[in-house]
Amino acid sequence: MEATVDHYATLGIDARAEAAAIRLAYRNLMRRYHPDVNATEEAAVRATEINAAYACLSDPDERAHYDRLRAAIHARPSFTQPGMTPPPPRPQRSAWQRQHTYMADLEGEPPPAKWKFVSLGLATVITIITFKITSEISGVVMTPPPPPMAFVQTAVPAPEAPAKPDCSRGDGSNAPCAEPRAADPR
Repeated sequence: MEATVDHYATLGIDARAEAAAIRLAYRNLMRRYHPDVNATEEAAVRATEINAAYACLSDPDERAHYDRLRAAIHARPSFTQPGMTPPPPRPQRSAWQRQHTYMADLEGEPPPAKWKFVSLGLATVITIITFKITSEISGVVMTPPPPPMAFVQTAVPAPEAPAKPDCSRGDGSNAPCAEPRAADPR
């Protein structure tokens, strides 16, 4: 939201106007500048400004915020008196830059792209050399990791079918055994 645009002047009302006065001013201006009524480019631009002003001033929260911004802008000292000059602008730095003020010339030009590749290559060479040196040290023996644990589930044998009843008789005859009868369902 811009506080530099005076929405009250756009609608032609006082800053202390109530919601009914704001709505009435908006309706009267839109009857005159609505694109369906007035087809000029100036009217279209004016209608857009009127809509933005009404959108800001019709919402109580947004209007309160706009009024606070407007009051803050008008409360700033003006340097229009003779002999007064505004102070030089202070450089704005991010929070990170404020913490790291020991770095020289933060606003300087970034290094050329070739330096990025050179530094990346140098870091790679140093890493390879360090790896070779540390892997060739004779006192260090790296044991291979243990094999992963295997969970083996042994199959349990299925129970065997019941054995046929022993029909041998003590008298030595080999007469066939009668199968047991099923219960009578009656």
